[in-house]
Amino acid sequence: MLTVDDYELIRRMHVLEGRSIREIRRRLGHSRNTIAKVLSHPTPPGYRMAQPRAKRVLDPFTSIIDAWLEQDKTAPRKQRHTGQQIYERLCQEHDYRGSVITVRRYLQAKRQRQQEVFMPLAFEPGEESQVDWHEAVAKINGVERKVQVFCMRLCHSKASFTWPYERATLESFLDGHVRAFAYFGGVPKRIAYDNLKSAVTHVGAGQDRTLNERFKHLRCHYLFDTRFCNVARGNEKGDVENLAKRSERSYLTPVPEVSSMDDLGRHMLERCDADLDRPGPLPHQDRTRRQLLEEERRHLLPLQPVPFEACMLSDSRVDKRSLVTVACNRYSVPVRFAHHEVSIKRFADRVEVWHEQSCIAHHDRCYEQGQFILEPEHYLNLLKIKPGSLDNARAFKGQPWGEDFLRFRRELEYRYEDEGTRHYIDTLLLMTQYPVEQVKAAVALCVRRRAFPPKADDAVVTVLRNEPLESSSKLDLSQRPELSQMHDGIRPLDDYDQLAADAIEVEVLV
Repeated sequence: MLTVDDYELIRRMHVLEGRSIREIRRRLGHSRNTIAKVLSHPTPPGYRMAQPRAKRVLDPFTSIIDAWLEQDKTAPRKQRHTGQQIYERLCQEHDYRGSVITVRRYLQAKRQRQQEVFMPLAFEPGEESQVDWHEAVAKINGVERKVQVFCMRLCHSKASFTWPYERATLESFLDGHVRAFAYFGGVPKRIAYDNLKSAVTHVGAGQDRTLNERFKHLRCHYLFDTRFCNVARGNEKGDVENLAKRSERSYLTPVPEVSSMDDLGRHMLERCDADLDRPGPLPHQDRTRRQLLEEERRHLLPLQPVPFEACMLSDSRVDKRSLVTVACNRYSVPVRFAHHEVSIKRFADRVEVWHEQSCIAHHDRCYEQGQFILEPEHYLNLLKIKPGSLDNARAFKGQPWGEDFLRFRRELEYRYEDEGTRHYIDTLLLMTQYPVEQVKAAVALCVRRRAFPPKADDAVVTVLRNEPLESSSKLDLSQRPELSQMHDGIRPLDDYDQLAADAIEVEVLV
């Protein structure tokens, strides 16, 4: 077989030196046909078959194989023919004499010819973003837990946003949009989704979709358009699919150890922000994604003055235990609203209960089932008529007000027995008249001072009215630079007289 060097030598002797084919044949020993072939090709043409090599053993059976593969298109995915099964059927039913390798090569070539062909895409600034969820594992307070991660990526700049949630609920889906829009500084004109249940309640033919009403409220608020992928066609939103993979393999690898979901969210946002310093996608690799995002922000729809309220709304009725039920859990409201109609706002991280345009209770969201989420202060007024429930009320279990209250009660009951319990209840009722934190501070001060008189609540009230339970604010000397700039600790008395006069003048004006 002739090499490139042989080709070069033959062509050089004939073209540059003018030697004939006969002389070249005599000197190099190649046949006339070989030399003629070399002179007809400037470079070696390589091995070329005039026609594809015939599969003589398999050719009579290819139509049978094609028919079986066509039938497989309507069969369940796990009940379709493999190469080995086709080979065995050919041997048993059609007396095939070839090898299984020949069958597998035919199937491989056929699948390659039938693979889908894709169109390269390009997006204008602000034109589209894509949204998806993915599942991950994080260690929160030392416990490994599964979290659901909301992902959005802008298709022009490839700027990314991710945020973790306990569950991929509709309220989490809405909250993810609000956070992403705030992070990007605007709203893309169109957002692409697959047919996730948070947005789509029914998939019709083509692009016909029935959307969730609350999702339509979000779309109406921000005025973005939507595009939904065909069923089982995640490749139609490849940008966010790549973001989900990067989030798993980079943002969350190794498994992060954090103290709360908010800390995990901040960790992921830091990784998203670091990604903005990576080179932009082709053909914008001369700029970073941060620079592309700054350009894209000018083309995004403006944010609304008031963010969308990312919650689910429902009406309910407070039961006789002053509880409302939300997603199999029970949340407390103040007892004066028992048996009242209320509205419930279910956010991703909290639950709010509203009555006549006022928020009467709010709790952190609980994602376990069958739990009681109770606020002890909601039930304090009930102690006036049901003092015997103090020890067995579910809301008062576990010393909700701290160890100082436990010591305070023990001392009162040790000294005054049943009367001590009544005085302790009167002290708890002070939290319906004064701020809870101030009552806690007053009780702690009475415990430290060993102040346990027969009317213990009077002692606490005395502390509330006379003791500085809150740190005093720092004296503002911004308008008196002559005081703030002196460092020897000595002040002229005239300056203090002037301060006192100014204070009196302000008091008179008030």
